[in-house]
Amino acid sequence: PSHAAADVLTERLTAILRRDEIFRMYSSSRPSTTVSGKMLPFTVTIPGSDTFTLPSPAAWTKFRVVICTCMDAHILYRAQITNYAIRTKRQCFLSYLRSKTPIGLNFGGSELSCSKEPFFSHLFVDEAGQATEPEVLCPMSVVLDPLPGEQKAEIALIGDPRQLSPRIYSETAAMHGLGRSFMERILKRPVDCIGRGESHILGPDTLNSLDGPGSSLLDLIRYYAKIDGQEQLTIFLTENYRGHPSFLMMPSALFYYDRLRSAKNLGLDSLSYWIERLRSVEALTNRVEMAVEAPASCEDNMNMYRQVHRQDKWPIHFRAVKGKDTSVSLDTFTGTDSWQNSEEADTAVEIVDALIQSGVAPIKIGVMSPFRGQVVAIRKRCRAKHYHDVNVGTIENFQGVEQDVIILSLTRSNPAFVENDVKRRMGLFGMPKQANVALTRAENLFIVIGNPESMWEDQLWRQWLLFCFRNGLWYGEGLDEWDSVKSGFNDANFVSMLEQVDDESNDTGSVVVSTMEKIHRVHSTDECKSEEIGLNVQKASAEGMLARICHD
Repeated sequence: PSHAAADVLTERLTAILRRDEIFRMYSSSRPSTTVSGKMLPFTVTIPGSDTFTLPSPAAWTKFRVVICTCMDAHILYRAQITNYAIRTKRQCFLSYLRSKTPIGLNFGGSELSCSKEPFFSHLFVDEAGQATEPEVLCPMSVVLDPLPGEQKAEIALIGDPRQLSPRIYSETAAMHGLGRSFMERILKRPVDCIGRGESHILGPDTLNSLDGPGSSLLDLIRYYAKIDGQEQLTIFLTENYRGHPSFLMMPSALFYYDRLRSAKNLGLDSLSYWIERLRSVEALTNRVEMAVEAPASCEDNMNMYRQVHRQDKWPIHFRAVKGKDTSVSLDTFTGTDSWQNSEEADTAVEIVDALIQSGVAPIKIGVMSPFRGQVVAIRKRCRAKHYHDVNVGTIENFQGVEQDVIILSLTRSNPAFVENDVKRRMGLFGMPKQANVALTRAENLFIVIGNPESMWEDQLWRQWLLFCFRNGLWYGEGLDEWDSVKSGFNDANFVSMLEQVDDESNDTGSVVVSTMEKIHRVHSTDECKSEEIGLNVQKASAEGMLARICHD
C-alpha cells in the first residue's frame, strides 16, 4: 500500500536480480524529483522530462518483477497490461496467423499455438493488513483471468492483522467496513471444514483480551499445521529477524500469545556498540528507583518478579517526561487540528543529539510520533541542529520500515483526550494495533518517551511501565503515586499468555510477563539456578509458553 515499503522491497531485490529485471512503477503525476535516487535506475521517464511512463513492449519481456503500490496498479489495468488482456491479444494474433496460413502449412512441423502461461504468474501484496479492500482489488484485477480453464496466477496476501488497519478518514466508509482489510475479512470467513468448528481462522471474538474484540490468537497455532490431512491456506510466521530479543518480549506476550521467536544473528561486537551508545542516553538523567521486597526463594515466584533486575545488555530505554500536550493548527488531509508536546519534543532532540555525539550516523535514527503536530515540532528542532538525515514521521510512515534506532514520542499527556483520540483513530492509547507497530520498528536500539501518569491509565502501556521498571529500564520521572505501582505488584496475577486475563484482574493490576523475560529473570538471579530447566532464550520464545520456570 505504501511507497516506502515498495522502495524497501525494490532495494532488497537488487541483491538477487539484475537491474534490467526489475521495474519500479510510479504514476506519471509524480515528478521524478520527488523519488529517491536509488529508485530511479529501475524506472522509465519520458525523454527530456521528469515524467514517469511505461517501458516499451520489448522491455516488458525482460522484467521478472514489477513493483508498485496497490493504487498504482491501476496504471497496468488502464494500459491493458493484464493477464486477461494479454491472453486475449495472444489468441487474436494466433487466429489472425491461422487465417493467413495456407491449409496444410505449419511452422517447424507443428501447429500454431500460443503460450498458456499467464503473463503475471504471481501477485504478492505486502503489508496486506494495512490495505483497504478496493486497494487490493486494483492489483488483483491485473492478474485475475475470469476465463474458465485458464491457468491462474497465484496470489499471496502478506501482512499482520494485529498491526495497522487501513487508514480511513470517512466515518461513513468506516461504518460500512472499509476500515477492515481484505486480508482480515478473508481470515474471518467460516472455515468449519478445517477449523474444528471455529467461526473463522482468527478464532472466536474475546472481549477480555488486551487487543479488544476479535483478538484471540489461539487459532494461530493451527496456521502452519495440517488438520485432518488438509493443509491450511494461511501461515503464521513466528521467527522475527528484525531486532534484539528483548524488543519482542512485550509485543509477543501482548499480541501473539508468546509465539514469536527472535532469529536475528546478534554479534557481540554489534551489541556492545549499541549498549555503549545507550550509556550516553542514560547519562542524561537518573534511573527511577523504588524500594521493593527481595525474593525469598526461587519458589517465591511473585517476589521474584517484583524485584528489580537491571538488564545491562538490553538496548531499551524508557524516558519518563511529564510534559503538556497542546493543540496546534496544521493544514493536513485529516483536518486542521493536531497535537504537540514541547517537553517530549525537546527530550527527543536531546537524545538524538547525544546519540550523534556518541558516533551514531543521523541516517540510522528514526523518530516516531502518532501525531502529525509532534512530527512537525521534532522535525523543526532537528533541522535547526542540521540533522536533516534523521527520519521523523508518524507511525504509519514507519509501517513496513525498520531503523537501527527508534525514538518513540507518545505525545499524549492528558488522559481526558484519549476517548476522543480513539474515536478519531489516532494516538497510541487505546489503539493496540498502532502500539504493536510502534513497539516493533527498532533493530538495535529502542527508546520510548512518555508521561508515566497517562501511560498508567492505559491497560497496554501500564504493562510497558511495569516491564521497564522490573528490568531497570525506567529513567527520568516516576509516578506521583508510587503506591499504585506497589499495589499493582502486591495484587499481581502473573499470567501465561495461554491464559485469558479477565477484566477484574486487569483493574487490580495484573502483570504480563513474557516467556523470554521469565528465562532472563531466572538466569539473572544468583539465588535461583535453572539447570533443571535446560532452556535458553531462543528456545523459550518458541516453546516456553508450555513451560513453567518455578514449579509448584
